[in-house]
Amino acid sequence: MNSVVRQLLEQNTDVVMVDTGDSYEGICRYFKGTYITYSKEKPISMNPFKITDTEYAQNFGEKKNFLKSLIFLIFKGSEAPTKIEDKIINQTIVEYYESYFAPFKEFTDTERDQLRKRLLLEDKKNGTYEKHSKELEEKYKHTEYDYETNIPTSETPEGPSAFGGQDTEYSSLHTVAGSRVAGDGPLHTAEEKEAYARIQRKVNKLHDLINDKAATDGEKVAANRQLMRLMPQLIEGNYLITIEHRIDRMEKQRRKMHVDNLSFNSYYEFAIERIPQIMREKSITFDIDNFAAILEQFYKGGELEHTLNNDVDASLFDEKFIVFEIDKIKDDPVLFPIVVLIIMDVFLQKMRIKKGRKALIIEEAWKAISSPTMAEYIKYLYKTVRKFHGIAGVVTQELNDVIDSPIVKEAIINNSDVKILLDQSKFKDRYDAISAILGLTQVQKQQIFTVNALNNHEGRNYFKEVWICRGQYSDVYGVEEPPECYWAYTTERAEKEALKVYEQHYGDIQTAITKIEEDRKKLGIKKYLDFAVKVNKQQKIMPLWDKSD
Repeated sequence: MNSVVRQLLEQNTDVVMVDTGDSYEGICRYFKGTYITYSKEKPISMNPFKITDTEYAQNFGEKKNFLKSLIFLIFKGSEAPTKIEDKIINQTIVEYYESYFAPFKEFTDTERDQLRKRLLLEDKKNGTYEKHSKELEEKYKHTEYDYETNIPTSETPEGPSAFGGQDTEYSSLHTVAGSRVAGDGPLHTAEEKEAYARIQRKVNKLHDLINDKAATDGEKVAANRQLMRLMPQLIEGNYLITIEHRIDRMEKQRRKMHVDNLSFNSYYEFAIERIPQIMREKSITFDIDNFAAILEQFYKGGELEHTLNNDVDASLFDEKFIVFEIDKIKDDPVLFPIVVLIIMDVFLQKMRIKKGRKALIIEEAWKAISSPTMAEYIKYLYKTVRKFHGIAGVVTQELNDVIDSPIVKEAIINNSDVKILLDQSKFKDRYDAISAILGLTQVQKQQIFTVNALNNHEGRNYFKEVWICRGQYSDVYGVEEPPECYWAYTTERAEKEALKVYEQHYGDIQTAITKIEEDRKKLGIKKYLDFAVKVNKQQKIMPLWDKSD
């Protein structure tokens, strides 16, 4: 993989790598890249919640999906979220950024209209509306006059109504209230409010008349009929006024929720306050207690408070070659996948900022994000990388990882146009499953098993063979690197230490590599490690060795 990285850098490609094992320390030093190692004293920390006005206007959908993946990775681990959980977290993220970029003042007329309809429908669904109706009917049910009369309900008493006039007022009220039920015209206008108030006053008068011992039976019958006709409008209007008060309270709550800065801390505070409100408003359940407890470790005062709250070093976006070495947290089931994810987000930000080709290469660390929670984000990553003239690649030492993870096939292999395989002879007896997942033809399988299997090395410089597939074309190639590259790539500690001895003497790594290889050849030592051991023993370059050794 070092050869691939070297060629990318020589082709003026910006490279970001995620590694677990110091495999790229040498090449990073050679190209004067930035090598970032995770440690408790200096953890890799970033603020994935921070975005600019331009990013909010142009790429918020992408950022929102990334943050959902991040939050669910912390909250649910490898378990996929439910649709309700996804809906609630999505809403909190949207409202969180709205509160920062466009602080809430009030609901628009359209939003109030939608809320009225939704709240009314919700209460009808859960029985609250019916309970309210019964309570209101019970309140106005008189006890001193029997509703059951022998007079047909369609019959209207002759002459004026019980209030000394015709029913034109009732008719107009019915028209106004009826328009509310039908959804015609503006909703909850001043005219409607006055209409409901008139209905309320009239119902109270009718109720008093029915219970008035001085009233005649005819007056009571007429009052009863009018009361029965007004009751549906009274119930609906009364309930809508109640809903209006609820909307006012919701509006007041939203106004109080403001975001002054973008970070995990402020999102956590926003979500912990907002989620219970959403649960009440929509009559849905969400495990808010566990959500708060699990995410709390990343909140201020928590063990991992710096991980998601510190701004990333802006200079990283200008670096040509960055290696994130996170071997020290590879066994941490919580921190490992989160750090990998936020590094991927840094790469996406870098990709949009810088022109030219960019490459993200994830070594064994990709296993940390191969979960159902991350599948959509990985597919989005590959799609976005292609759009911005980029490359995304993953590296694995064990093809069993490919077989065991359906996410790898769906999100990574299906989106990879280039596949590179080394010697696969140890998998020969069980290669059918692997070849099926990789989509290999019989001819390609035969090609793969010729890698390093032919007697074709005599008279040639040292080389290793690899199988490379690009689209439908594939073949086996010999990769030959000069000895100087070996010194730059080596992960052997003794060899790396020997090279540092030469670098300290000559002042730069290029000269150090040239000189250490010249001295190895002069001494006639074939193995690099054997020569490195001698250098380390002397702790100086070969021309300065004690001649007695």
